[in-house]
Amino acid sequence: MATRSSFDTVQLQAFDHAYDVTHEDIAAQTRGEFLKAFPLGSLPKIKLDDYVIGHQQPTFCAHVEAKTRPWANIQGATSEKFGIYFGKTKSDHNRIYRFTRRFGATKEDAFRSVKDALLALIRLGQVSDLDFEAIDANPLSQMFKAKILSLYFPERFLNVCSAEHLEMLGTELGYGEDRPASEYQHRLLLAKLSNRITRGWSNPKFMAFLYDTYVHADRKATPTVQKPRKKAAPRKVNFEDVQNQRDAIGKAAEEFALEWERQRLDGVGLPHLISKIEDRRDRPGFGYDFLSHTAQRQQRYIEVKAVGKLPNGEGHRFFLSDNEHTVSESAGHRRAYFFYLVFFGRDGKPEDLRPISAEELYQRSEMSPASYVVRFDFGRSDS
Repeated sequence: MATRSSFDTVQLQAFDHAYDVTHEDIAAQTRGEFLKAFPLGSLPKIKLDDYVIGHQQPTFCAHVEAKTRPWANIQGATSEKFGIYFGKTKSDHNRIYRFTRRFGATKEDAFRSVKDALLALIRLGQVSDLDFEAIDANPLSQMFKAKILSLYFPERFLNVCSAEHLEMLGTELGYGEDRPASEYQHRLLLAKLSNRITRGWSNPKFMAFLYDTYVHADRKATPTVQKPRKKAAPRKVNFEDVQNQRDAIGKAAEEFALEWERQRLDGVGLPHLISKIEDRRDRPGFGYDFLSHTAQRQQRYIEVKAVGKLPNGEGHRFFLSDNEHTVSESAGHRRAYFFYLVFFGRDGKPEDLRPISAEELYQRSEMSPASYVVRFDFGRSDS
């Protein structure tokens, strides 16, 4: 059966122009974090408490369901989809190991069966001749399987996980009805690769296009960053205090962002470029902190900013030097200059990061002068 590659070019170009790359960057980073925590080679040795959701630490199931939600959303169904979990139910509030009886009569038996099914799924995803019937017959739940396949094998399975959406998209694109969900998931990936425009897109970006075009065509996208709704009230700024605070949190933000970027490169399939990240923090003349890559031959200039929240709902802010602004607006950097906005928790530690291109940020924010450099010299007196 032929794979559709003839998407409407105008529609693709319009989506490409409007797409917020922040979403795909975050999706790639969460996948990279998952791969670091649970590389394929570690799965045969995975233990019960490393697998089940319900513990405080980020376990395998916690990564697949919640921490990688930007990659694909499978939340909504109960934790029974994992086969075994640690938690409570509406009728029993005790936190204990709970499992689906079809996997076993004890938690040990159930986990052994779940683990065997997980390893069998991985083997099915690795073989050159994909057996879609066998994948769909695997006893793990359908959405859970689809998410795992998309995380470990993004070159073979698109990150669409709902069986209903997979059949809807597969039918819309001419692949027929009543096929295995995993076959639709694979064919959608082939559709991306066979189109000259979309073959260079990330899986999250192509998935977003499919959803915007066919599933949620009437839904209006909300930009990641918007202009603040309230005007900032005039207030005094103690620039000495500001500088001291920036020095105190700047290093923590930069180290957090550097690890985040490593995970993004791994998640987007460019782990070989991690070692090529250049640290330029000690050379402020460059106008950015790190030189990385968006794609194999596409550089990315990263300026890390610790973000502060303003009072009274006035939004967020960071401080930008004149040199950073000039570099970010220059012809050689404008389209590849990114701010990595780091947010801190109540404990004073970095807890979240949002990447956004300078071009996008400037369109959706307000900028006002905060300080000036006064440069002068004294003339010599002849007397």
